Amino acid sequence: GGVLTSLPPPQIKGQQEVGVVSLKHLYEVALVKQQDPGVGLRGTPLPALVRSLVGTARSLGIRVVPRYRP
Repeated sequence: GGVLTSLPPPQIKGQQEVGVVSLKHLYEVALVKQQDPGVGLRGTPLPALVRSLVGTARSLGIRVVPRYRP
């Protein structure tokens, strides 16, 4: 499966959700990070960057959704 089918449940019970981000937005962030020489991630596979961003977002209390619907 893809990133969305393998997302684990929230890591911290009772953690307050502070925001929502779509997978598409994280993909766009990963594209920028992958090209930025100052970040040091050049050559890192895009799926790995997206998974990392998903994990970071979730650990910060940001829910990752397939599509953002305000």
